[in-house]
Amino acid sequence: MWAEFEKSLIRKSAGRLKSSFVAKSVAIYVVLAVALFAAGCGFRTLRKDIEQVAEQAVLEGHARVRSPEVNPIVIVVYNVSTKQIADLFLLPRSGPFFFVLPAGKYQLAAFEDRNRDLSYEPGEEPAVAATELVLQAGERRTGLDLMIDPRSTARIPFAVKAFSLDRRGIDQFPALQLGTIANIDDPRFSDENGKLGLWNPLQFLFDVGAGIYFLEEYDPHKIPVLFVHGAVGHPGDWKHLVSSLDRSRFQPWLAYYPTAPHLDQLGRGLLRAMAALQVKYGFSRLILVAHSMGGLVMRAALNYAIENASTTRVVYVPAFVSISSPWNGHSGAAKGVKHSPVVAPSWEDMAPGSSFLTRLSQTALAPECEYSLFFSYRGGGGEANDGTVTVSSELAMPVQRQAVRVMGFDESHTSILESREVAMQLNAILARALIAKH
Repeated sequence: MWAEFEKSLIRKSAGRLKSSFVAKSVAIYVVLAVALFAAGCGFRTLRKDIEQVAEQAVLEGHARVRSPEVNPIVIVVYNVSTKQIADLFLLPRSGPFFFVLPAGKYQLAAFEDRNRDLSYEPGEEPAVAATELVLQAGERRTGLDLMIDPRSTARIPFAVKAFSLDRRGIDQFPALQLGTIANIDDPRFSDENGKLGLWNPLQFLFDVGAGIYFLEEYDPHKIPVLFVHGAVGHPGDWKHLVSSLDRSRFQPWLAYYPTAPHLDQLGRGLLRAMAALQVKYGFSRLILVAHSMGGLVMRAALNYAIENASTTRVVYVPAFVSISSPWNGHSGAAKGVKHSPVVAPSWEDMAPGSSFLTRLSQTALAPECEYSLFFSYRGGGGEANDGTVTVSSELAMPVQRQAVRVMGFDESHTSILESREVAMQLNAILARALIAKH
């Protein structure tokens, strides 16, 4: 059965493999999985990475401060065995946190960073005393709520001094890119590395680097525009649209991430990176632009932020633009889930009817966020499509109803990113966001 399915996919995709847009599509990574990785190379590395991630323990909780002031909160995990800080999580205000850690003995603590230097000042900054935790491989510990009382005399029993935002205290964990300056033509932004993020996500994290890249130094007078790529994509996909920006008023930020993990995990990871940047730079406005699967990742991040928001809004999002996103999923992902010897978690989420897709549109966007849905329709044969995603998936009604504007373009799934008309419409949306009140 597997051999017959392989031959069928190869026959159906033979005429498409020559097209550059297919190499960037959701469909192609399922086709390539079968046609090119049948020998097991890609599947072996993916299986190994999935198993290694499954061995990690997960901590989840909320950190809060009993104070009317809004100061960053630093949540710290200390490795008792190595006597080093394993990791920290930054929040611009009270909110949820999470950690992914190897099995071991840890201490969990938090403090209100009143002087915003990421260093704990005993007696000057209120804290929550450390909680001892013994974590088993694969354990998931939830409900770890930390309440910081400014009147408390509790102190953290270990030092937290000048901890770098992008470094992790565990050798098994890679650095997180937070504002790393790069060029849009950086060799790290390549099709090869985009594929690496699917087939060997851990190598991608260590050798390429996930997070948020800048193209210039942060400028408090310019509004950040965060661009989020799609499946097996990379920041270089945005070259045309970034080149059309008014760089005197906007600064492009480029998300980069492996596309194998579950999409809600990718969304939360993206939100974590943005929270750390908000603590560092204090920006108050952010515009979001996402392509293909990146729209689903970005929407998952927005939903998580909205569902866990406090009464104090720290970052205002006047505009969110999705481009050719498969809101109803993709049949290729469903085939991969059904027939592939190893299943990338993101395929499960992308399969039509998945619980992830069902939940995605159930959370309303913030009233001030104008959502624009761009779709492409230059495809051929059968149901209307853009060569990769069906138009019916791009125009899923629950998501379409939340859009302020819906705009179609006679482009393929990836040529839409090089369209002059799309660039013009995007710049018009950005111009409106400049004058939006909050």
